[in-house]
Amino acid sequence: MIVVKLMGGLGNQLFQYAHGRALTTKFQTELILDLEFLLNRNPKNDFIFRDFDLDIFKLNNHQVLNDRLSKKFYNASFFHEKPITCIENGFHFQPIELKKKNPKVYLDGYWQSFKYFQDIENEIRKELVFKFPLTIEQQQLKEKIKNSTSVCINFRRTDFVTIPSAIKTHGVTDLKYYMDALNLLEQKLGNELELFVFSDDIEWCELNFKTHFKTHFVKHEIYKGDRFASYLELMTNCKHFVIPNSTFGWWAAWLSSFENKIIITPEKWFINETLQAQTNDLRPVNWLKI
Repeated sequence: MIVVKLMGGLGNQLFQYAHGRALTTKFQTELILDLEFLLNRNPKNDFIFRDFDLDIFKLNNHQVLNDRLSKKFYNASFFHEKPITCIENGFHFQPIELKKKNPKVYLDGYWQSFKYFQDIENEIRKELVFKFPLTIEQQQLKEKIKNSTSVCINFRRTDFVTIPSAIKTHGVTDLKYYMDALNLLEQKLGNELELFVFSDDIEWCELNFKTHFKTHFVKHEIYKGDRFASYLELMTNCKHFVIPNSTFGWWAAWLSSFENKIIITPEKWFINETLQAQTNDLRPVNWLKI
């Protein structure tokens, strides 16, 4: 059994799920999701509570930890050893070596590297099918995205500009980064780019993000969907990406099936220098950093 502790938003949950899924595939065992920390609503300072978001996908190869499964997992006897707890130490890739054929492992971490699941990436892509159908308006925008030289421009703000711990850890990707990225894309693709701006603060983007390209600001009230599921699906249909230091944007870019996609990411993923030094394994090698 592989038990995965879920925490953080959708992007983080996807990394945690994918790592657990890779281990269950390797060892032909069960995947169990532990939601206790994620759904705990005891008051916390400097913290944003999140919901369980993986059920926006049609996932059917996991169970949620309950009393029965917990008893089975933690049961130790002559025939059943105690489970191994693997606690992430930093954001660099830390492969887990297991000798048992049917191990009991508890994963506690964010596991933000494609390397944890690169051996089953095709399976992960096939599993992450969106559950909720797009509305007529959302489907029309999807067709517009697919029929243009579409660039997903993703801004992450809200907690990154209001929560002290996020400000100290992540920082905010500035407008200069986006302009430099667009200059690079224009050099590679020409000037017929069509920009689709997705953000948790779309009003700020409308006021501050100005370019000479045709630009669509994707509004929440029409296009967000349940827990931003439709937003993410629309993003994945873009051909090229300029993303911030956000795991939500990371997964949108990774899930895009466009064969010749160009993905631009900020060199500085964390403002915290210790964490920044541990990001070498975060992005696939063909993703650009500026």
